[in-house]
Amino acid sequence: MKKIYTITFHHVLNYGAVLQAYALAKFLKNNDKNVSIIDYRPSYFLYKTYRPKKKIFTTYTKVLKAIRFYKFRRDFLPLTDDIFFSTKSLKKAFSKSDDFFICGSDQVWNANLTNGKLDEGFFQDFLPESANKISYAASMGETPFNNKEFARIASNLKSYKKILVREDFVQNEIKRVDDNILSNIVVDPSLLIDDYSEIIDYSLVPSEPYIVSYLTEDSKSVREYINKVVEMTGLPLINLGGHKIKEAKINYLYESPSKWLGVFAKASLVCTNSFHGNAYSLIFKRNFTVFTRETKKRLNRRQLTLLERVGLESRFINKLEDLNHKHLEEIDYSIINEKYQDLVNQSKRLLLDALAD
Repeated sequence: MKKIYTITFHHVLNYGAVLQAYALAKFLKNNDKNVSIIDYRPSYFLYKTYRPKKKIFTTYTKVLKAIRFYKFRRDFLPLTDDIFFSTKSLKKAFSKSDDFFICGSDQVWNANLTNGKLDEGFFQDFLPESANKISYAASMGETPFNNKEFARIASNLKSYKKILVREDFVQNEIKRVDDNILSNIVVDPSLLIDDYSEIIDYSLVPSEPYIVSYLTEDSKSVREYINKVVEMTGLPLINLGGHKIKEAKINYLYESPSKWLGVFAKASLVCTNSFHGNAYSLIFKRNFTVFTRETKKRLNRRQLTLLERVGLESRFINKLEDLNHKHLEEIDYSIINEKYQDLVNQSKRLLLDALAD
């Protein structure tokens, strides 16, 4: 049996990124695959991860968060023994490999996140012709492919055994590069498994019902949205996002992924504008609302692609004035479960078929 290597944004201080890396490897292990996550740490991510903040306290909390993420990766991610800091070292290590390589998920093809250009590591340009290249749930956020790089992009994508992407935006971009290159939309790796018992920690979960906010954007309208939901429900708010919310009963901004997951899994209601906030709401069958992003509006396609495919696009709130009690009604998961399971099962089949020798 050939080895499987995945390469993704695993060494960042982002809950969704680290958890999806875990989920993909766990799914493959559950299917008796020999899998490792390539411990690729490009310098631009290392800088973002470890650079100090402007204030002493925020620098301290960032260090604390980095330590907790390090322990999670150490304990739960099947990382390669070698650490790779450059694509040159990747090329050297895998120059003769005929194994399987999977890039994704997360925004691995977003040039704005990878130092202004498509990273050869996450785009798998470093691999020889003998390797079996696959993408799984690759995303690019709102950033289109650079027209000047179409030749390089097309040449590389044609060498993939299978191209599986996360959103219709990516699929449309691939068609724009070359209409003959085929791709399929699949669910995020986080949805490939439903058993997170190996990593989940419920120690921070309160005894009373509560709302969770997980927001990747801090704006006036987002805060008004949160405050209105709190007022409508009368429930205390626990904030798990990257920005402190003064109205929250508790702000958990730098906890471990395990404790973050535990608090998320027991929420009575989730308020989010994050793709993975949306994904984990579905996984744990939480009641949730998704609020529009004010900036980078094209990122909304990440959530809407998933919501539309399970018939829950009505949970998306385009503007604050639209928010009403219907958005807060309990979701009947028995109604959407068939669509949800069909999507997940189809994605599993596409991935496992791509890995067939």
